[in-house]
This record gives sequence, C-alpha cells and structure tokens, in this order.
Amino acid sequence: MSQVNTELGRSATATISLGESAVRTLAGVPSGAISMQNLQGKSNAPTFEPDGGASSGDPVYLEDYTSGGLAATVTISCSVNAVWTYTRTGIYGTPTTGSNTALTRSFVLTNPTTSTRVAYWTVSATAGGVTKYWVVQLENSGNA
Repeated sequence: MSQVNTELGRSATATISLGESAVRTLAGVPSGAISMQNLQGKSNAPTFEPDGGASSGDPVYLEDYTSGGLAATVTISCSVNAVWTYTRTGIYGTPTTGSNTALTRSFVLTNPTTSTRVAYWTVSATAGGVTKYWVVQLENSGNA
C-alpha cells in the first residue's frame, strides 16, 4: 500500500483504504469489489492535451487563425487540476498575464475591427510534479 500512497502523492506510511475514492479512481473501479490487482500498473501521473514541451526551451507551439467575427481560441487541458502560468505579449486577447489553478486554460482573441490582431502567450502548467510548456499564437483578421 505504500506504493499506492506514493502514487497518490501521499506519505508512504499514510493511512489508506482500498475503498476510498482516490484509490478507486486510480484503480478505475468506481464501486464494488476492489483488490490490489486492480492497482497494478496504474499511474496517477497527469496528462495534458495537447501535450506540452518538456522544457521552457522546447515548448509546443499551438495556433489558431480566424476571421469574420469569430474568436480565435486555443484550449489546453490537464487530467487533474494544474497550476497554469501565462504571459501575454501585446495588448489583445484574454487572459492577460497571470496564473490560476484549473483543469483547463483557454486563450481567446476576438476582433470587432477590420484590422488584423495577433496575440502570443508563453504558458506553463504544473501538476503532480510534472511541468509542461507551450507557446500560443492567435491571429484574427476581424470583420473584413
């Protein structure tokens, strides 16, 4: 059970029960009988979609281009709550520079004008001791 505790981010000696919700979630057994066999090979490591780069020097580039009054949008998600940190370059797009804890982080660029607007963010997310990196570019040519 110490390995299950460690996988769940707890002290190896913490009190644990096979029937508790975190253990059942890890095992993939929401109700009924559960055994140690259900936990073999299971991982509580977070997954990101789309997956990010392993270092700030090697981010994954994400982009969206649109026009005609639509919003350019990129959304990144994590299988567990992550701490998202992002820095916007330029004056357009939401969110601005900041951080938050959530399952997803969306970047949006609207454009009510007929001029092209571009926005960039450098993004990192940390969950379960794993940090991933992205650069997001959105371009919106507006209501042409």
